Amino acid sequence: MIEVTGNDIKDLSDIDLRSLIGLLCEAELLANNIPTAGVTWGGHQNARDGGIDVRVEIAATLKKDNYIPNSKTGFQVKKPDMPRAEIINEMRPNGKLREAIKKLINDGGAYIIVSSQGSTADSALEHRKDAMREAIADCLNASNAKLDFYDRERIAGWVRSHPSMIFWVRDKVG
Repeated sequence: MIEVTGNDIKDLSDIDLRSLIGLLCEAELLANNIPTAGVTWGGHQNARDGGIDVRVEIAATLKKDNYIPNSKTGFQVKKPDMPRAEIINEMRPNGKLREAIKKLINDGGAYIIVSSQGSTADSALEHRKDAMREAIADCLNASNAKLDFYDRERIAGWVRSHPSMIFWVRDKVG
């Protein structure tokens, strides 16, 4: 059987990782009979993106335990691991929360950081989420924000839930 593991995710380029997250969002919506027009990503990988690489903005309601936890969800996609200091710096460059993240949180959306190098144990995952909560603490609706961190193992799990994406990943990593 063809399988995808966290090591396969780790081997993706920055560009392929961002494309993978966008394609997974589309696959997730299609699996739930929701149009994919609300999934956006693109441009140069290193272009200024305001802290969001892949955006999902749809009218439909999603299941709460979905990989896309909210009808307004922003994904920041990073190849390197993102420990606490990196997370805070990414979300708050020069000590100021990025406007795109602030708007997403104030609109009741979700913000997820994706790292293809990170492989986090449960306690490390909680530390990363704590850093994310710290980064938005001065945001109006911080207490209601849905924040998460997807490491390479979680991304691999998401890929495995959409078998066609397994072939896409395997093709990209050779």
